[in-house]
Amino acid sequence: MKEGNSISKAAINEAINYIFEHFEEDITVDDVASHCGYSKYHLTRMFKEETDEALYQFIKRMRIERSAWKLKVEKDKSITEISEEYGYSSSNYATAFRKQMEISPAEFRKNNEKLVEESALAHGLTLDDLEDAGGLITIENIDAFYVVYELKKGNYQNLPKEWGRFIKKYRHLADDNTRYVECTIDDPSITEENSCLYELCMTVPDDEVPALEADGYLTQQFEGGRYAVYHFKGKPQFLYMVYQEMFCRWLAKTGNRLDDRPIFDIYRSIESDDYMEIDICFPLQ
Repeated sequence: MKEGNSISKAAINEAINYIFEHFEEDITVDDVASHCGYSKYHLTRMFKEETDEALYQFIKRMRIERSAWKLKVEKDKSITEISEEYGYSSSNYATAFRKQMEISPAEFRKNNEKLVEESALAHGLTLDDLEDAGGLITIENIDAFYVVYELKKGNYQNLPKEWGRFIKKYRHLADDNTRYVECTIDDPSITEENSCLYELCMTVPDDEVPALEADGYLTQQFEGGRYAVYHFKGKPQFLYMVYQEMFCRWLAKTGNRLDDRPIFDIYRSIESDDYMEIDICFPLQ
């Protein structure tokens, strides 16, 4: 991995994006290599150098972890339904899930309600406080926007340091309209904390994207649409609990469902005492 845990090669970012877009298919290393226009051997070597993980293992791990996330947030679906979405038979899924997660799918699903309560109590909150969290959520339509970004792999606790590096590196692109956005790809209650993927982003005008790409910057578009926006105000240590509350309680309680667009945070304000104001945007079907 490079300094700052950045995954900087465009080909590896393209490979990871392709895997994300085909989670529910039984894709192979050959499929990814063909999409990226590289030989299997060259791509796997680059992938290992860039991520410290074998490409085959990454595909296998991400499919199980994404299915675990579905077990968590789509409580109206049975374990069998979710396993079939990812191309597993029930017995094969249970074996693969337990091998990676060290717990059965049924036990994992059962434990998630406790996870929210334990996280809240560890932060000095009560269940009533969690119930009140719904008052901080609005349903909004957000317009699409473009960003320059870096994909990172590592512990979310390193975010302040990584943000400092990112802002300094790209400050020449910033203006008064720039917004800083973080896209949290992995759930640290599922993914090993030092293997979490996330993107640090800054908005850029649509008409500047071709020139930025020609200069070697990584760009992407966040799709517009309907989002549940949690207007967070507080210390960063409470963010984990907010995510778990949304995943494990709010979605089931309201009947809303997430779609496959990424979850992202729009940074509104960060103070010197770590107080922050962030809009956490959850894409809704």
